Amino acid sequence: MMGRVMLGVFVFAIVFRVLIAVTMPIKIYMQAGYDDALSINQALSILDGKWLGTYGTGTLTKGLSFTFFLLVNHFSHLSYPLFLCLVNIGAAFAIVKALAPVIKNKYLSGLGFLFLIYSPATLTSDFSLRVYRNSLVFAAVLFVLAGILGLYLRRKETLKKRLPWSILVTIAFPFFWYLREDSIWLLPLYIVATFCTFFGIIVQDQPLGSSLKEGLNRIWQLLKAANKQKLVGNLLLLIAPLIFTLGESLLISKVNQNHYGIFTTNDRTKTSFAKLTENLIQIDNSGYDSEAVAENSGIWVSKKTFAEAQKVSPTFAKYRKGIEWIWNESIWPDAWPVKNDELPGDMFVWALREMFKQEGLYKDGAANEKVFKKINQELAEGFKSGELKKKKMFFVSKQSNGKKLEDMGKVFSYMGAGILETTLYKSYQTSYGGSIFMPDQPAEVVLDLLNVKSVSTLKSGMAAESKRTRLTVWIITGIIWIYRIVSPVLLLVSLGAMVIFTAGYIKNKKTRKVLADYLIIFLGLLLTYLVYLFGVSWFATWAPNGKGLFMFFYTGAGVPLIQVIELLGVALVVRNVQNKLFEDKVSLN
Repeated sequence: MMGRVMLGVFVFAIVFRVLIAVTMPIKIYMQAGYDDALSINQALSILDGKWLGTYGTGTLTKGLSFTFFLLVNHFSHLSYPLFLCLVNIGAAFAIVKALAPVIKNKYLSGLGFLFLIYSPATLTSDFSLRVYRNSLVFAAVLFVLAGILGLYLRRKETLKKRLPWSILVTIAFPFFWYLREDSIWLLPLYIVATFCTFFGIIVQDQPLGSSLKEGLNRIWQLLKAANKQKLVGNLLLLIAPLIFTLGESLLISKVNQNHYGIFTTNDRTKTSFAKLTENLIQIDNSGYDSEAVAENSGIWVSKKTFAEAQKVSPTFAKYRKGIEWIWNESIWPDAWPVKNDELPGDMFVWALREMFKQEGLYKDGAANEKVFKKINQELAEGFKSGELKKKKMFFVSKQSNGKKLEDMGKVFSYMGAGILETTLYKSYQTSYGGSIFMPDQPAEVVLDLLNVKSVSTLKSGMAAESKRTRLTVWIITGIIWIYRIVSPVLLLVSLGAMVIFTAGYIKNKKTRKVLADYLIIFLGLLLTYLVYLFGVSWFATWAPNGKGLFMFFYTGAGVPLIQVIELLGVALVVRNVQNKLFEDKVSLN
């Protein structure tokens, strides 16, 4: 009887979640040429047989995963909000199934599944309603985690039982990699987990010896005695995600070369243009700029730095009028105003693109490369001769400004804001907002791509749609508030459990066999989460008064990490309370 009631509640909760998704209308921002509109227009171009469309300043600036997602959505004939909701549900199911060996209680697994599909990251306006790649981050991270952890927790099982998880991560990892340009933060977790999985496959339950030397010798003996063909097969399955990611990179790069004359997946982090922005960022301006400008972390490349670069680069100097246009006529100095009328943060990157286009470039990728490569050679000579000096800072990314030791306080402050956003959902909310279309692009074409019949715009239909969705907005707001209350409690329980059981793991050898998987996964996810927030914080510190907005908008991938940590913590505590924590482990299915 209890099982039937739970099943009924479970089915109702899923249906209700789908109804919430289809009730709230999506937001389409076609004025966002480098963001929302870019992926939508590229999907429309592919449907029209024109690859990514006419080559321009934004063509190769973003990964293509969201573009392909829009195409799959289109051919599914399901509306965008329904399709996205089903993908989120599928991701939640995958991670819960992957964790089945350590979450043995089926009711707890079911509650964990519901906990994930109602996550605020799948309900808040800027993640779930807006047709933008951020809406996919939650599901993409869960799918990758499911594949990685599913393999790790089944490392002692047969190849047949590991195969589905290998296929999952092989599909999910390349998709995640090309969803954003900062996906490298998940790579360490994949590498360490892959090593641990392969290690587990080799040793199984064999004793390794009491010392490091004996352990390494035992591993070597097992490797020599093992079936080499079987080991190679297992290794290939584990590294298949990297192979497919590389293959996808080569394929996309070749197609781009055929269409645009440039062999790359994107020109934001690769190509000579990326090297140009890196060179400009690293020029030390302390010798000619005021201290207020030189020490302002919101100014990556100052006006005088452009002038100094032109002195050592005759090729760059040819674009003097274009560079003056940036400050005198373009929108970029006012995009996020900083003091001293300088360009804010990475806005100079987008300003440069549009300036070069105005001056005759961005018609062909090969022509661009020739010009940018020449500028880089001249800047390199400037560094070599001493005419230009490099900033005495620490750089973790070639595409963002460096930091000094005294800047780390600000980075950690931003990390704190990110932790609040991903655990307390401080800025998470939902509200009805109208879409924006451009005069030269019929809305009907965009809606057809998304299998959506109608949306209201900022100019018409807002009042009626706002009234129609008022109940749904109220329900979602209530759900988010519940998470704000419950999530920090779950996180404290999880972190407390990890500390307590880690102490038990150290003191009592008998507990280690059972606790090892929990604690390894805990530690891996927690470190990955902190690395991710550190990277976002490092980049985001340039924006004056932007801490709240940036650490909300760019930290969505931290939510699934935290929620999986919370789910594991609760499972560990429940299993201990039921006195089943240290029972003999059953076969992992």
